[in-house]
Amino acid sequence: MENFQSVSATMITEMEVHARKIGVKGVIVVASMDDSGLSWESHMKAVGAIKVLDGSPEPHQYPGYNFIGIAYSKAAEMADTKLDSGSKVRPAYQGEFGYQGGVIKKVQSGYIVSVFSGATGEQDLEIANIGMSACQIK
Repeated sequence: MENFQSVSATMITEMEVHARKIGVKGVIVVASMDDSGLSWESHMKAVGAIKVLDGSPEPHQYPGYNFIGIAYSKAAEMADTKLDSGSKVRPAYQGEFGYQGGVIKKVQSGYIVSVFSGATGEQDLEIANIGMSACQIK
């Protein structure tokens, strides 16, 4: 996808700024894919954490979670359904969780995916939407 590098950088910046503003840590994934969902380019950035370990000195409501794995599971669900993550249009497949926090947009060359993982489903979705609103690809 032409210009994806600069578009994804803008999306990631906006998502990171918003995550820090609302005080959450986690992982951002922004991806472009073709219409089939089989050809991908993605960029990921950690915002303060990639996981939370059980017994972590910093309390977190999701101990034992791997935010990278969850973010990519949201992206995988969207690659298959072409709908926002957590849509519940079908049961979650192995490796998916059915969580909110990913949004997808149809563009001329395929799809753009914006994902956040690390907070509540509502906060993840809010951050993903901030990223998608910064996407200027038509």
